[in-house]
Amino acid sequence: MARSTGTAINGRKKRRTFRKRDFKLEYQKRVERGLSAGKSRSAARGHARAIDLPKPSPRPIDQKASLERALAKMRRGHSQAAAAKAEGVSVESLRRHRLLHTTSRRQGKSWLIFDTRPQPYWVASDGKRTSVSLANDEGTEVSAHWRAIDNFLRTNDADYLDAFEGEGVRDVKGRFHQFETRPNVLRKMEAVGEPLLPE
Repeated sequence: MARSTGTAINGRKKRRTFRKRDFKLEYQKRVERGLSAGKSRSAARGHARAIDLPKPSPRPIDQKASLERALAKMRRGHSQAAAAKAEGVSVESLRRHRLLHTTSRRQGKSWLIFDTRPQPYWVASDGKRTSVSLANDEGTEVSAHWRAIDNFLRTNDADYLDAFEGEGVRDVKGRFHQFETRPNVLRKMEAVGEPLLPE
């Protein structure tokens, strides 16, 4: 149904007619356009889920950022709501950040969170120190290998290296980098300053 209003011009009232908007029809058309463009229904509605968003380009992770600190709290057993509140971010922002950057699921009252973002790491492999891009969660194994090398060089006890024999990591391009465990090679690397535990 249309309604009218008017303004006085030279003593005469000019009528303007406004058509009542059909918001339900507009909404349906917006959803149809989105679906025809290949979007999910939630994205077509204008409320895209985190999994509908494009994956961001790899970039260094700022561990001091509020969302990263909140994510770390969730890994340590905090609920999503408690972690968000502690770091002063909204639960929705943290949820989107978690879905966008990690593979995660609930396990009882806790979260299992696997960070899939690629990051650069130094790896001791094939007699040299090599910079490779790995999924962020691979960094734990790399760090453990560097600590084993450091302990071996400090004590000359090759037993520290046994757990890494034949092991390694696979970079984001699928290439396997086997951990260097040969004592003589590691000593040669030390002589040229290679196997220093990276920060």
